[in-house]
Amino acid sequence: MSLSLSLSPWLLGVALIAIGTWVLVWLLSDKSTTDDCSVLQTIDLSGSERLEIVDDVCKEGLPHTTNGHTIRMIRSVWEGPRRDEILKHERVHLRQKQGLAGWYEFYRRAWDYECLPSAAAVPGLPADLKARLRPNPDTADAPWALWRRRWLFFPAFRKDAPTSLKGAEVLVWDTETHKLVEPPDDWRNVFCGSNGCPHQYEHPHEIAAEWYSAPARSDAPAAAAFFAWMK
Repeated sequence: MSLSLSLSPWLLGVALIAIGTWVLVWLLSDKSTTDDCSVLQTIDLSGSERLEIVDDVCKEGLPHTTNGHTIRMIRSVWEGPRRDEILKHERVHLRQKQGLAGWYEFYRRAWDYECLPSAAAVPGLPADLKARLRPNPDTADAPWALWRRRWLFFPAFRKDAPTSLKGAEVLVWDTETHKLVEPPDDWRNVFCGSNGCPHQYEHPHEIAAEWYSAPARSDAPAAAAFFAWMK
C-alpha cells in the first residue's frame, strides 16, 4: 500500500511531462498552423492549378494563393462579373511563387526594388510599425519592398482597425529621414501613367499582378518594361 502511494505522484509527474512534451511538439509542428478558412469546393483549372471555393470569412473574402498551385476565392467572387480578371491576377501570383528568383531579379534590374523577408536591417524603422505589417499570402515570402535602397513600401493595419485586412493602408518609410512619407515623385514618374497609379502599390508582386490582369494596360514606364519582360 505505501509503495503504491509513493509511486502515484511519480507516475503523475511522468504523465504530465509526457503531455507537456506532446503539446510542445504539436505547437512547433505544421499541425498547429491555424487556418480560418473552410474549403467548400475544389475546382481543377489548367495543368496542376486548382481553385478552392472557401467560406465568406476566409481572409475577409479576399482572393489569394496558398502555394504555387492553389487559388482561393469565396463563391460570390467566383460567380461574379470580375471572376476572369481576378483569376488572371491570382494566376500571376502562382507564377511568382513558382519562380521567385526570376521575378526578384526582374524587380532589381528593371524596377530597382529589393524585396526583403524581414525589416530587421531597415534603418530606424520603429518596432510599432514593424508590428503593424498586414500579412498577405501572395507576398509572404518577402513582404517588405525597398525601392532605390531608400523607400520602404509595406501594407499596414490601420491604428483604428488593427485587425482588418481590407482596411489596411500602404505606408512608405524613408530610411534617410526616418519618417513616414507619401510615395516620392520619382516613384510616381516611373510607376504612374495616364490612367493613374497602381492601386495595390505596396509590393512589386501586387503591382505586376494588377497590371497584367487590368482591362486597360498601364502606360507607365515601369509597366512597359514589365510587359516586355512577360512576353
